[in-house]
Amino acid sequence: MIVADLHLHSVHSDGMLTPAELLQRAACRGLRWVALTDHDTVEGCQEALRVGRLLDIVVIPALEVTCYELGQELHVLGYGVDVEDPRLWEHSQRARERRLRRLERMVGRCRRLGLSVALEDVAECAAGQMLGRPHLAAALVQRGYCTSLQEAFTRYLEPGKQVYEPPEEFPVVRALGLIHATGGLAVLAHPRRTFQSPRSLLNLLRRGFDGIEVVHPSQGAGLQSYYGVLARCHRLLATGGSDFHGTRPYDEMNFGKVGLTAEQINVLAERLLNRRVA
Repeated sequence: MIVADLHLHSVHSDGMLTPAELLQRAACRGLRWVALTDHDTVEGCQEALRVGRLLDIVVIPALEVTCYELGQELHVLGYGVDVEDPRLWEHSQRARERRLRRLERMVGRCRRLGLSVALEDVAECAAGQMLGRPHLAAALVQRGYCTSLQEAFTRYLEPGKQVYEPPEEFPVVRALGLIHATGGLAVLAHPRRTFQSPRSLLNLLRRGFDGIEVVHPSQGAGLQSYYGVLARCHRLLATGGSDFHGTRPYDEMNFGKVGLTAEQINVLAERLLNRRVA
């Protein structure tokens, strides 16, 4: 039985629901543990913690750090971080600035293609301040250039498409350092999206990761089994979640059904407790 979803996004990055709405929905689906993992920000964690206490749901303060090095985008989940640590808020501010510069470049590409979209249009599609490609996709839909977010990504925003701009450089070592310095455990998010080579994946994990996201909608049963074995062999935490945003048809289908069992979440809880005690 799934009792924990450790990969959720709210309006504070590129999700559709507020932290309170996410917690309400988690309670309705029988979840007892959740982690709010907004991109590069912990802004929604205090609200999630407060509502979690009211609903008797354990909320693990967390975030998902976006990395880019050697032409490759990687995401690192940080669990159990101190949401009041100023280093996290400084990281959020700098990440916001990097994202804004990237979107300015992508909006410029749009205009050169004859797509009349302004940065203000993108900002209007975002409830929070952490702007990203989904908000540009929403602006393209609002302007009538695309019929859906998926079409906007497929036609314009995926790597290799005319509007796409890569993120600015942010090496993995900085993400690991930030998460560990603020009391958290660093977990590699959705490895299937990035790694086809087992050797490359192992080399990365040896750089100081505490765990790997074994359970994710993009990873079928065979891959989950493989990543689970990998985690056990290398004494890594096995985490998982639905990666819920609320912007894709399969989000609702996965929420409450893709995640961790009580036995799996207890292992993570023990590691987090031991880290605090240490």
